[in-house]
Amino acid sequence: MSWDDLASIEPRFHYAGERSRYIAFPLGGIGSGGLSISGSGRLVDWSIRNRPALQGYNGYSHFAIKAEKDGTLLDARVLNGPYDLNPSGAPGLRRMFDGFGHGANRQTLAGVPHFKSVDFYGRFPTADLVFSDPHFPGDVRLTALSPFIPHNDRDSSMPVAMFEFEIVNPTADALTYTLAGTLGNYGSNSGRHTFSQADGIASLQLTSTDSELPETQRGDLTIATDAEDVDHTDHHYRGQWFDDLAVYWKEFARPGRLPTRHYDQPRTSRHMSLQPEHGTLGARVSVPAGGRRTVRFVISWSFPKGDIYWAFRNKPDGVIPDKATPSWTNYYATQWGDSTASATDALQRWDSLADATTGFRDGLFGTTLPAEVKDASSATLALLRTATVIRLENGALWAWEGQHTNDGSCEGSCTHVWNYQQALAHLFPAIERTLRETELTYNMLPTGGLTFRQKLPLGSSFDIIGPCVDGHFGAIIKTFRDWKLSGDTEWLRRYWPQVKRAIEYAWSAENPDRWDPGETGILSGRQHQTLDMELFEPNSWLGSMYVAALLATAEMAEAMGDVALAEKAARLGKAGADYIDTELFNGRWFIQKIDLGDKSVLTPFDVGRNAGVLADGFMETYWSDEFSELKYQMGEGCISDQILGLWHAEVAGLGQFLDKAKVATALRSVHRNNFKPSLEAHFNPGRNYAYEDEAGLLIATYPEGIRQPMVAAPYAEEVWTGIEYMSASHMIMNGLVDEGMDVVRAARNRHDGSRRNPWNDIECGSYYARSMSAWQLVNAFSGLQADFVAGTLSFDPKSSCDYRLFWSAGQSWGELSLLGGQLTLSVKAGALQLSSLTVAGNTQSFAQPLRLAAGQSFQFGAL
Repeated sequence: MSWDDLASIEPRFHYAGERSRYIAFPLGGIGSGGLSISGSGRLVDWSIRNRPALQGYNGYSHFAIKAEKDGTLLDARVLNGPYDLNPSGAPGLRRMFDGFGHGANRQTLAGVPHFKSVDFYGRFPTADLVFSDPHFPGDVRLTALSPFIPHNDRDSSMPVAMFEFEIVNPTADALTYTLAGTLGNYGSNSGRHTFSQADGIASLQLTSTDSELPETQRGDLTIATDAEDVDHTDHHYRGQWFDDLAVYWKEFARPGRLPTRHYDQPRTSRHMSLQPEHGTLGARVSVPAGGRRTVRFVISWSFPKGDIYWAFRNKPDGVIPDKATPSWTNYYATQWGDSTASATDALQRWDSLADATTGFRDGLFGTTLPAEVKDASSATLALLRTATVIRLENGALWAWEGQHTNDGSCEGSCTHVWNYQQALAHLFPAIERTLRETELTYNMLPTGGLTFRQKLPLGSSFDIIGPCVDGHFGAIIKTFRDWKLSGDTEWLRRYWPQVKRAIEYAWSAENPDRWDPGETGILSGRQHQTLDMELFEPNSWLGSMYVAALLATAEMAEAMGDVALAEKAARLGKAGADYIDTELFNGRWFIQKIDLGDKSVLTPFDVGRNAGVLADGFMETYWSDEFSELKYQMGEGCISDQILGLWHAEVAGLGQFLDKAKVATALRSVHRNNFKPSLEAHFNPGRNYAYEDEAGLLIATYPEGIRQPMVAAPYAEEVWTGIEYMSASHMIMNGLVDEGMDVVRAARNRHDGSRRNPWNDIECGSYYARSMSAWQLVNAFSGLQADFVAGTLSFDPKSSCDYRLFWSAGQSWGELSLLGGQLTLSVKAGALQLSSLTVAGNTQSFAQPLRLAAGQSFQFGAL
């Protein structure tokens, strides 16, 4: 059986055989946590209880199907494909009976009849799986999704996973199929399982019988369906060993209905394999010969209170003290009363939620963008469905950098990591603005410095490391960007006092890092940054961030009526830009200007404070007596981030402030020196995110004739996708399309399913936030610039042929197309109001604002 819509999908997004081995496709809401579906159809990574739980299972939760004819069982199988983990063992619950050395993990149901093959079609935010087996009389297609609807942050935060199964009967006889969903009561040895039917929806809610659970452990899960004919096994048999699974399968793999088993009393013994209790809903459907039927299921969860389990540890890898910790309340818990409420809502509004979600998918994947760009920009959005992000009670986003297996990686919406992502600002700008609001409200020190890790509960304390340069100035640039994208000057006015204090901190006498005490526009002093150490002296990387922040401040100050600051910031910004252009350009790229042998550079900062993330003293950290040079500096190396601030400025709409020819030369140098078509000969003492015959963009290189520090900046030899996508998009924005695509293609070839999970870009942990810089690739190809303060929208498409491009900004998203000389701007969702529209230098101004609602378009006419 083939499905026409799947047959037409670009080959890159069809994963089969070895290309499905490492797939884990996240499902869930923004900030709700969730689960994933593997390339073989298994339900994995159940991170639903307010912390990561990667490489794990919720018991043996699964879907299964059986076929009957005239009271005879024809076949029964779990809707999984072949086992695709280590045959010697996978992560398990008990060292004595699970894990490496104990064979294929039984939670994967490797020992239960399953389908011979699965074809996986992944186009975030949906996944389609086609199951086939010569022994099963039928074909099954699963479409898995969770609502992901740009500019609709409430519905996109639903804690639900939606599964639509299409069953095709290819035989010459009518058959009865039972499609059943089994759900583990995650973390509950003794479950209270409640079946209910109302308004055409059957649901089985699972919660714990333990009345003594702490508030942060309380919650419930639900599996629900809107099928007309439903069986329910509220509890699986309570036994030991493998009794629950053994009895369940004997009862399922026989003709007839599923048994109704319900226990009113709590379980009196602990399951010896530490499995949770399980329950099953089964939907029975009759399918005529050659016919097809659809069955829908929803899995939902509600664990309202999260434990700030990391609150009292003294460092990221420190021991978590055994003491009571504070908590937070999930945003989703303020919108849906429990898991049954969200499951019911999802089923009742299935069509509208699914249509809006697939509308976004088709809008992006239906463009003429290169397949690798569609892949990178969409796949990296998946981390928003994982435990990397949290939405607090008021809807504000709080985030980790990424995830370790069972806890978060590097807390606090780290600004020098989250600086890079551009997805939320364009797809969910209301959520993005909460990052500015909480940062400016709770992260600002009395001196005006912005610490770069946010503590929970909000306002409870400051991070022990002070402001970092890239994060501090990034906050100012992003405030400017978010103001322009929203068009909300009153929003800017509310936070303007903090923004003003933040820029003034650069030259404040209270700034112990002495960034610009002489008010020159030139950044120097001690500069903490995303490589987790300090740079010293002027450099283009961080200096360009300062310049961009100054220029953003100048424009915001003018809008706020602060003429003096507007003039000062503009003057300093120009001076800084001129200095970078003239003093930090070596003819091929922009550099750090420092004498590595000058120990006196460090002296002003040797004040007894430990160095950055290290516990060592400052001078011993940054000075090497053995080599007589400073450590952890970039020097004259060619770094991929060398003009990061200019990228931010161009993204935000500030334009270019460096010499255009020098910028193009520098970006070409990054490609020529830092992009490696093969890493087989590359030495990397750090973390190996790319290696051997893989291609990648290095953080820093020292071409022949350039002095390399003996002890270079940490991570200099590594490959980070977040920087790859940023650099690639900057190249494309400046006309270097082929160079940029080399970088994007390399990153996505490493995430092809056979090497790594396409939906999990790693750095310091899984589902790493920096990778969402990939969204700027979409904007780079369209040349999108949006200023809703002025009511202007402009595009500079990187194509001379016909094209279809995706855009999203303000309160809407849509398509820009040039087909047969006809240029059309379409709004697919939301509403758009413009005073002028520019495409490729051609401007159309409107005497009265142009207003477009969803489904409407504007045609430029022939070009």
